[in-house]
Amino acid sequence: MIETFLLYALAVVVGVFLLYFVGVALAPYAPSGIKNEHFECGLPASASTPKKANFGFFVYAIMFVVADMTGLFFALFVYGADKHSSIMASVFALVMAFAIALATRELQKDKENA
Repeated sequence: MIETFLLYALAVVVGVFLLYFVGVALAPYAPSGIKNEHFECGLPASASTPKKANFGFFVYAIMFVVADMTGLFFALFVYGADKHSSIMASVFALVMAFAIALATRELQKDKENA
């Protein structure tokens, strides 16, 4: 089991580096004055005091990370060979479904109060 995981991890790492080097090899090299300028994201500030960031974006990002990790751990539990892994996968899925439902409800309350 651990050998399969190590082979999978090694394949992912090799694949990422291979894609990076293929991209570097095939990308055109065309520097210009605009490309060499300092880059700053967004438009210039229109007011002296900055606006507060929307908390919903932070919650959305956290929910994405939770869903991503849920997929990883759920896949690890599901591919287990014994009954204990299936039980743990079911409990984990129920806990995560409850957590996501609770977070969605809190986000809806936050939108209604805004």
